[in-house]
Order: sequence, then C-alpha cells, then structure tokens
Amino acid sequence: MGRGQELAVLRAGVEAPGRGEGAVVWVEGEPGIGKSSLVAEALAAAGGPEWDIGWGIAGKLTERLPLRMMLDCLQVRAGSPDPRRAHAADVLRGLRQGLFADGDASVAGIEVLGGLVDELSAGAPTVIVLDDMQWADDLSLIVWHQLAASIGQSRLLLIGTCRPTPYRPEVHELRAAVVRHGGAVITLGPLAETDVTTMVTAMLGAPPGDSLRQLTDQAAGNPLYVRELVDAVVREQALEIGPAAEVSDAGERLPASLAAVLINRLSSVSAGTAQLLRTASLLGGRFAVTDLAVVLRRPASELAAGLQEAVAAGILIGSDPDLAFRHLLLHQALYESMPTALRTALHSEAARELAASGADVLSVAQQLCAVSKSGEPWVRKWLIESGTALAIQAPQVGAEIIQRELDATPSGDAARDGLMAGLAWSLLAAGSYPEAARRASSALTVMTDLAWRAETHWVLIRAQVSAGRSGDAIATAREALALAELPAEWRARILALLAMLQRAATGDLDAADGAAIESLAVGEQAGDAFGIAHALVDLWLTRSVRRDHVAALDYIDRALRVLGDDSGHADLRSFAQDSRIFTLQNLDRWPQAEQTLRRAREASQRSGEPDRTTWVSAAVLRYWLGQWDDALAELGSDDVDAPGLTHSYLREGWSALLLHGVSALIAGRRDERTAADQQLR
Repeated sequence: MGRGQELAVLRAGVEAPGRGEGAVVWVEGEPGIGKSSLVAEALAAAGGPEWDIGWGIAGKLTERLPLRMMLDCLQVRAGSPDPRRAHAADVLRGLRQGLFADGDASVAGIEVLGGLVDELSAGAPTVIVLDDMQWADDLSLIVWHQLAASIGQSRLLLIGTCRPTPYRPEVHELRAAVVRHGGAVITLGPLAETDVTTMVTAMLGAPPGDSLRQLTDQAAGNPLYVRELVDAVVREQALEIGPAAEVSDAGERLPASLAAVLINRLSSVSAGTAQLLRTASLLGGRFAVTDLAVVLRRPASELAAGLQEAVAAGILIGSDPDLAFRHLLLHQALYESMPTALRTALHSEAARELAASGADVLSVAQQLCAVSKSGEPWVRKWLIESGTALAIQAPQVGAEIIQRELDATPSGDAARDGLMAGLAWSLLAAGSYPEAARRASSALTVMTDLAWRAETHWVLIRAQVSAGRSGDAIATAREALALAELPAEWRARILALLAMLQRAATGDLDAADGAAIESLAVGEQAGDAFGIAHALVDLWLTRSVRRDHVAALDYIDRALRVLGDDSGHADLRSFAQDSRIFTLQNLDRWPQAEQTLRRAREASQRSGEPDRTTWVSAAVLRYWLGQWDDALAELGSDDVDAPGLTHSYLREGWSALLLHGVSALIAGRRDERTAADQQLR
C-alpha cells in the first residue's frame, strides 16, 4: 500500500538481469517500515525458475562472524546439492594460515564467494539480497562492495536493506558507493493515513472506525506495527464488524508496545510450538531445520507439525532451503523475552549439540559467543581440534573464546598447551601482533608438549616480523633451532624463515644462502614439501638479488614442482608463480611470463579456488608489455570513498605502493599529469 513509486524503481532493477545487465538497489528505513516486504513484492515478478535468488539476514548473533551473512545468503554449505556451492564450502573449510601475510585466509574467502557469484550470474540471472546490513559482518560488506563495483559486468541484481541505526561508517560508505556506481537508493517513510486505512480495510473487509483508528494511530504509519495491532485485536476477539470495524472493551487489554504486541503473537500457537520457536531464535533470524533438529535432539520429522503451525500463524516463512522469522523484529522480541540466564544455558546446550554433530566452526562459535560460562571439558577439546580453523575463519571471536576457556583451565591440565597455541594463532590472524608475540613468548616458558612448542615458536617469529621486530624474530628462530628436540619438519621451516629474515633484515646474502641450503637438506630428509619449497624460494630470492636470473628461474621452477597442486600451500605457490613472472621479465622472456600468468589463472578456474596470482604482478607485466588499459583493469578502480573496504585486505605494503605506482606511471606516459600527481601523493 502506498509504495507504487518505490516498487517501480525496484522492479526496474529486477528487469535488468533478464536483459543481461546488472543493477544495485539500496532500501533504507526504520524497523518495520516495509523494506523486506517491498523487496519480496518486487522479486515476486522475477524471471523463471532458472533465476538464482539468495537472501541473507544479518543479526546481532552473526555480526562478529566473518562472511557469515554472505555464506547464508549464497547457501554455501557442505553437502549442498549444488556442486558449485558445495565446492566453495570445501575450499573455505580447507583454508590454512598464509605464510607471507596474516589475513590471507580472509582474502581467499572474499575471492571464493566473489568467484561463486560470478559463476552463478554467468549461468543464470542472479539476485542477492542482504537484509539489515547495519548488522552485517565486515567481510560480507567487502564482498557486497566488490560486487557493486563490478555490477556492470554481470547479470546480477544486488539489493541491500538497512536501518538508520545503529550508525556504522563502513555501511554509510557502501551507500555512497551505490550512488557512485549508478545504483538506486529508496528511502521508505511512514505510510500516509489514507494508506493505513486502505491496509486495515483490506485486512478486515471493513474500514476502521474511530476506536480502531485511534489504536492504529499508535503505529505512526509503521506497517508492521499496524498489522500486528490489527492481528492482536482479531486474536483477542476484541473486534466488532459493522459498517466499520470497531474495537470492543476487550481491546483495552491489548499491550501497548510493539515488542509486547509481537510477543503476544505467540499466544496463537500451542505451548510446544512456542518453545520450539524460542529454541529456533537461538540460531538467528534464519535457520536450517536440520540444525534445529540437532539442537533439540529430535528427528526433523517430529518438528514438522510445530513448524507448519508457526508458518500458518505468520511467525515463520519459508526461505528456501531454510526457514526464517517473518520479521527480524519478531525474532528479536522473541529472543529477548527469555531471561538472560536461560538464554545462556540454551546457547551452551546448542553449542555442544552442534559441535557433536560436526557442524561448521562458525555455527558452533556463534553459540559460544553468547555463553559466559566456561570450563566445560568438551569446549576445550573442540577448541584444540578446531582452533586452527576458527583462527582462520573468525580470529577475533576465536581469541576471546579460547582466552575464556584458558582462564578456567587449571595449571597442569594437558589442554593448556593446545589452548595457548590456539590463542597465539588467533591473535596473529586477527592482526594483534604485539599481543600474539607476548602470549606466544609467555606460553613457551611453560609448555611441555614438543609439537605445540615448535608451532608456538613459529607463531612467535611470525608475530615479531609482523610487528616490525625482525631482530627479535631472528633471535627467536636461532633459539628454536638450538633445541635438540625440535621436530625435523619445524626445523626445516624455521630455517627457511630465518633465511628470508636474514636477507630482508640484514642483507647478508651469504648467511641467507647458508640457512636456506640447510633448510633444503633438512626438509628433504623430513619429506616436508612446504619446508623444501620455502627454502627454494629463499634461494630464488638471493639469486635474484645477485642478478643471476637463470639460476633463480631454476630454483623457482623446482619450488613449483615440489608444491604441485596442494591447496594447503596455495599462498606459497602464488608467491612462487609471481616470482617466476618477475624473473622471466628480467630475462626478457615475455611470452613465457604471459604463459605463466595464463596457466595460473586457468588452474584457478579449473579448481574453483581463488585466483591467488597477485593482480599487482599481473598489472606490472601488462605495463611492461604496453597493455596499459589491461594493466589498469587488473588494478581495478581506486574507490576513494571506501578506503577501509577496498584496501584493508592488501596483503603487503608493497602491493599498495605498486597499485598507485603503476597507475602513476601509466598516467605519466599518457601525459595525464593531474592523475599521476594524485597517484604519487
């Protein structure tokens, strides 16, 4: 009612993918104003069954879980009937910590989901809706921004809905990006009084009388509140229908606040279904029936009647292949109606059941985030087994949960070594380098397990390097190598890391060569592909510094043969591929350099894994070949209005320098002096 102009704008966006074009629409307004209903009405006219439509819902339970909103929207989960989505889930689950920069796993996750959307939109018109973006996690916002920036290249409709509060600068930046990329912004205000009258008349079959009009005036034009108030009057049998619909005396018992009216809706279902819905609210605004069955320890078939009753009562709606609360305010009111102590206990039980069923780490972490209780043995066991995956997928959340459990674990407990190592990994992945170094250093003074000690030495060196303390990192490496009990695999890896540090921090090429050669020998004896390849990359680097590019090429080719197609070492292989391109450029072997780039990207497309070949290196190659438009296309647009989103995931400082440097060189070649000056600055 009363949204004809706004609906026309959205429907124009819906028509774009059918024409092979892309479109972006931003819908904003207060809670309950009708943002989601407007989008649903527009999508009802979307194309045939071949269209791919995903709808993600953000909420307070998921805002701290990286990529969670986009994963839910794209239905990326293990065992998906769609092989593209199942493969994406497998790739994300198999990610490991990168070698050369922390946060590589986040970059890879962004690339995997961006690649999946490209694949989906290439196969069929695709719609992505992200609801309540003010609560979206940061990485999902980055994916959304990248899709919006490239919207002209795919048949994709991108829709975001957002409330004005809570205010988040990064969300405001996204709104600005929508305008900048030619998208539409729809701002929904309150319904006019005549539209409210039309709405109530349509619901009841009679126009509202004075008493009912006084009641609906409390809604201030908010259609959700209007609907819930009228439904409450009907449920309470407080309505008298004549020429007009009037409220009887029984209507005086109706709750006044919207939250109370929403909770009152539960009175329309049985007690068993009401309890089922309270448990479902622990899983978020949208949930899988299989997860609810796991948490309740009941087969899904036993839940069917209760869930169907909730759908019939207008509390739940289908959100294929899941279910969702009809409105997020309904979910919020139901969730917050439970006492805090009860919610905490239920979250704890849900976490335990999901972990026992082998659920993904983000689902378990979502529940543990809401638990203040610590010290349960199963949580420690799960954290030790899943700590690395948690550090990669949700490092900040992982650090908090591990710290909480570590504080409750008595000294001398065998679990402490694994928890301390997991905490150091999580802090490193979260970018808290000084704290990661401090915790790792402290852990090494009390650890007894040899494997955990070796791994924690590695984390400490990494943290010290990232914190700019290369001298301390070299000292730590030498301290670890002095341990007779250091496992051979870790000895090879730490020697290779020491070689890299000696070259970078001291410039002592002879010392770097010596450490790399020793690393190579130990790695070959231990059969550790990572250590061998790392040592060969070190030797490539020292030969490159000496300008012996023929020898450098031999070392890097050996490294690539050792690494093969192992996805676990993707970042090292990407670095080696970039290094090969660099060396071939130095040897003026341009066709081979182009062939290396092409083969790397073809392999990425075949595997469905992210294209890790550094786009900056590709841009440099295009620059030398005089393919300046292609070089700028590799670099992408310099989106100055969203710097926190576009540049936060650059792997190294040199990438940012080359991004602007190559752009400046091309602008200079073209005598575009203002653009060159901006890039140099």
